[in-house]
Amino acid sequence: MQFIEPFLLWGALAIAIPIAIHFWHQKQGKPLPWAATQWLTESQQQQSRGIRLDNILLLLIRCLLLILLAFLLAQPILNWFNKPPTIQKVHLVQPSASVADNFRFELTEARKKGERIVWANEQLEPVSDQLTPTQKPSAFSPLRLQTAINKLDAKNTDLNLYVTANQDLASVPAITVPARFQLHTMVDSVNAPRAYLAVKGDKKLFVNRAGKLINSPALDPTVRFQSAPAHSGPISTLLNYRNEKERQTVKAALSALIDVYSLDLSIDDRPVANRQYSWILTDQLPAKPSSQTLYVVSGIAQSIPSENVIFTNETLTPQTSERVETGQLPEWLGEQFLKQYKLNLNRKPLSQQDLKALFVTSAKSSTHQQAGLQNVLLLTFVVLIGLERWLALTRNA
Repeated sequence: MQFIEPFLLWGALAIAIPIAIHFWHQKQGKPLPWAATQWLTESQQQQSRGIRLDNILLLLIRCLLLILLAFLLAQPILNWFNKPPTIQKVHLVQPSASVADNFRFELTEARKKGERIVWANEQLEPVSDQLTPTQKPSAFSPLRLQTAINKLDAKNTDLNLYVTANQDLASVPAITVPARFQLHTMVDSVNAPRAYLAVKGDKKLFVNRAGKLINSPALDPTVRFQSAPAHSGPISTLLNYRNEKERQTVKAALSALIDVYSLDLSIDDRPVANRQYSWILTDQLPAKPSSQTLYVVSGIAQSIPSENVIFTNETLTPQTSERVETGQLPEWLGEQFLKQYKLNLNRKPLSQQDLKALFVTSAKSSTHQQAGLQNVLLLTFVVLIGLERWLALTRNA
């Protein structure tokens, strides 16, 4: 028998309380003088010596109640008749040739042992002998990693996870992993070229070495950038709002971004047929969201596993949104825009403390046997309470 909360079994030591009360209660009697004592016969006189154990059954029931309560709180799991599960060792590798090459020795040893080695993508594709992923490294994200982990049998999987320990992982609150879990991380020492945008006036929009967003005719010479801009030319933007006041508020926020960063936004207030939009701001759910389009959906408290669909439950007007009232709407929209084009890509490694807080083990240990045993113990506990109360009242104890 196993327990989910075994430390609560220490509560069974509380049986000392009813035992102590019982003995104390036995010693409460005091001799009282009675004038007619001389007429009592010798057979009617009884002397009390030592400690008497009266109502032993009641005492045992009370002690059993405390022990049973400790068992209930400890949540026992009855697995006597269960066959031990077959634990499969799985090596889940971030789709990156550098990660696979860094852990080549571990993966080669796992292959010799016949253990399962797969890429961390939706298809869980097997890792070939060449250790070359078919998926582009840029397509990897914490959401795709969580999807891959969820497709594994968490209960019967011994998971070894191989990832790059950079800030990209921390873009989600937590990543749920099986209880049998081991993390292997590497620091990406390669300074990947940064993305930038070509904006109006032959200027470039980029994040410099200090992490500040810059609009300049020339790129920062101390930073390595991609050979071509992530986007050039006008950025087709659609404001598809049913609330006219919200449309005006968002349009004013976008105008602020245009003035400060010279963004070349081509804004439409109504959808234009056969036009592909790069940015859609709306208060309606997108029917068929495109992976190439950034959606900002307001007034809907919903979240779906997609990096390019951003939800906020606020209606973006000064009366209904604190973000608008405090003037933070342009900054917030700019952050979503930068994420879409990966201008704010932060490659700083996560600390061990951050990694420990990010990966949370799943606590799915409830079984039918546990539920049945809990019900039996609870029923027994209720019956014993009724029996204890009946004995206590009938015997005045």
